[in-house]
Amino acid sequence: MRAGRRARRADVRAICPASVRAAIAAHVAADWPREACGLLAGRVRADGTVEIVSAHPAANLSAAADAFELDPAARLALQRALREAGEGLAVVGHYHSHPDAPAVPSARDRARAGEAGLVWLIAAAKEGRMTALEAYLAAPGPELAPLPLEGIAEA
Repeated sequence: MRAGRRARRADVRAICPASVRAAIAAHVAADWPREACGLLAGRVRADGTVEIVSAHPAANLSAAADAFELDPAARLALQRALREAGEGLAVVGHYHSHPDAPAVPSARDRARAGEAGLVWLIAAAKEGRMTALEAYLAAPGPELAPLPLEGIAEA
């Protein structure tokens, strides 16, 4: 299986360990009341399951507090680091927060979901605390289709 493989099937799901959820929650709290954003590293299994291994906070280049724009240099740097590590990991998606809003794609999110197969994690936040985390899969259109998000216990 190639490291850069993208999820495509309608029956895929995402697995996100508690440590990744905690890292995202900490980033959401640190960037409150602005939208936090970052990248997700992991792998796509043979059955299409997206296994998220780590979250990597990135600079939000948007001037607006209620929008996000990932720094492209952060993605390139992470792709290079993952490739050099040789562990079969790749950028499988990204995350961002919705301060005082639900964890559902906004019209802006849907319009920007141009890279099919990437996982989008959206964190709802209230008073600087992550209250929900939902997953979506970018599809042609562009569109963001709901994606089952499962947690896993860690040793």
